[in-house]
Amino acid sequence: MLLPLTTATLCLVLVSAAAAQKLVASFETEADVAKITLHNTDVALTDEGVTDGRKALRVHFAKVDWPNIFFSLGQAFDSADWSAFGGLAVDVLNPEANPIRVCIRVDDDPSADGSRHCRQGSAEAPPGKSTLVMPLPSAVPEGMRAGPPASLPGAITMSVAGGSLNAANTVAFQIFLPRPDAEHTLVFDNIVLLPKPDLNGIVDRYGQFTRAEWPGKVHDDADFAAQRDEERAWLQAHQPPGDRDEYGGWATGPTLRATGFFRTAYVLDGKETAAPPQGQAGQGRWWLVAPSGHLFFSLGIDCLRDNSGTPVQGRERLFSWLPDADDPLAAFSKPGDKRWANFYGMNLRRKHGEGWLNAWLDVTLQRYRAWGFNTIGNWSQADAFRLRRVPYTVAIHYGSREAPYFQSGWKTMIDVFHEDFARVAEAAIASNTTEWREDPWCLGYFVDNELSWGHWSSDPRAHYALPIGVLAHDRPLPARTEFLRLLRDKHGDIARLNEAWGAEVASWEALDQQGVELSAGLTQACVADLSELLTRFAERYFQVISAALRDHAPSQLYLGCRFAPRPQEVVDVAARYCDVVSFNIYSEGPDEKGWAFTAELGKPCLIGEFHFGALDRGMFHGGLRPVATQEARGRAYQTYVQRVWNLPAFVGCHWFQYADQALTGRSDGENYNIGFVSVADRPHWELVEAAREINATVYQVLGKPQG
Repeated sequence: MLLPLTTATLCLVLVSAAAAQKLVASFETEADVAKITLHNTDVALTDEGVTDGRKALRVHFAKVDWPNIFFSLGQAFDSADWSAFGGLAVDVLNPEANPIRVCIRVDDDPSADGSRHCRQGSAEAPPGKSTLVMPLPSAVPEGMRAGPPASLPGAITMSVAGGSLNAANTVAFQIFLPRPDAEHTLVFDNIVLLPKPDLNGIVDRYGQFTRAEWPGKVHDDADFAAQRDEERAWLQAHQPPGDRDEYGGWATGPTLRATGFFRTAYVLDGKETAAPPQGQAGQGRWWLVAPSGHLFFSLGIDCLRDNSGTPVQGRERLFSWLPDADDPLAAFSKPGDKRWANFYGMNLRRKHGEGWLNAWLDVTLQRYRAWGFNTIGNWSQADAFRLRRVPYTVAIHYGSREAPYFQSGWKTMIDVFHEDFARVAEAAIASNTTEWREDPWCLGYFVDNELSWGHWSSDPRAHYALPIGVLAHDRPLPARTEFLRLLRDKHGDIARLNEAWGAEVASWEALDQQGVELSAGLTQACVADLSELLTRFAERYFQVISAALRDHAPSQLYLGCRFAPRPQEVVDVAARYCDVVSFNIYSEGPDEKGWAFTAELGKPCLIGEFHFGALDRGMFHGGLRPVATQEARGRAYQTYVQRVWNLPAFVGCHWFQYADQALTGRSDGENYNIGFVSVADRPHWELVEAAREINATVYQVLGKPQG
């Protein structure tokens, strides 16, 4: 196995354990090549990139969705039971000048389709030679999205996504490129199964990985004082950008009408003008306007919180140390049933002493401003709001056991036509706006998050998963009653509905009581009806939420529901009711072509979440958009922000999140290197410097005259 020390791994030196590996594939003969199934790829044996034997496999990937080389049980490999192993590794030669994202998918059933019966790993193959490792389930402790890196010095551990995987019944695996934007050629060799890692004591007393070293790792309590002094000097030397007002608005730019609260404005050549109507694009761009009247572009970081914890109960073996009951740090990890450990909180206490909370908030808000950020993003704690030093957004959520939910897409959705919906939503909005409704530092309110409006797909059945789910529900739903009223008004007799949909529904009453499973093929008439139903559902939702916010916080902005799946019908409705339409966009950045529609919404847009993560600081998972190094995180941040700036409807973007997630996972297992600071509260300086550089130019760039 190739063991390179690449740029991505020089800072991370692992303690390796000698154990048996199992060869899965090495490409020596044409017979070996013939065992592989090709999908939009061409292959040939080569002398380049050889790490085992005399030959390797050169693969040319076409510019199509998911080009791959496919290995099936009984043809390309002979053993289905991979349960004794901890990872699948492959040597890669990337002859190009830039990194190429490579994925591996492992299937445990022939029906695997990319989301079911499979898991997939993803990593960037840097220029030159590298080894990529996809962790298998035995390498990932329960309650974590990813486990420790493979015991191969220099190997790049892939970030893994997907559901459960029965590694004892491996039926296939594939190496593919995820929707490449160009043709690529890579060389692969020496595919092997690696032994399981030792998971005992992988977390030290500071919440860090015990078996690696990297710059800035804390080794004893004295390191906190040194880091605190170092950063104090840095903050004194790096003041906020000089063109900002007290809110972070453009102090040296145009001054518009000041209302004492944040508002929106459509601006052309420095002057506020009428916004183009929905469905048309204009020549100007959208802005937020600070309470001072200055133009404001929202650069934020989410989750300014001190209480990021990780479950301990049943996983005690992972931790080399936990505080005793009489230790002052036990307040962050109380012994007993359902024990958790908040290592970030412990480290803040070690760093700042008994008055740690106020000291931490003070330095954190200094960081925000010095790094060029002007907004405290979603999921943040109210202690930071009350200091009124950085504008903030408030998250509002609600729920009711009485109001039925139904399955929609990958999770449940509340029935907005249930009689309790408006009452429950208004109560939550009233409660969560009381303290902030008169505060000019409150930018506005996000209500809900990533609601299940549909699936990510161009397939109509996925796009209209919400109304399809309502119609198929196994018990009566108020939403179905409303949908049937609309359909009955349109079609009249049930026979006309059956003819239009190609369905066989006995009666309107039967449809209301029993539901209906729509056939695989949806007629055009059915799709049109489903579109109307989805639109009506969205109208009810946004009408209720926007009315409640107008009643309880009339001077502040409704920032939308933070779309993940985003059927166009729902987005169009949101634009009629929200002050700002918000999206969570995990990508290299919103491309101008794919997001051009936002210019025609008639409202400004805001990105509520994005991030990039790497594995060179002792973390196990690179998040939803992994890159190779901390330097690459900084470059990716700059590229993302520039792409946002190229879209005139966008008035801001917020990074998710402030601190790295716990090494051993939060409640849902996420354990990503996605913070601006580590679990030891040390800034990831490469990311900080890159963000600070581009954030400081926002008003110079966006303030240029249009045209």
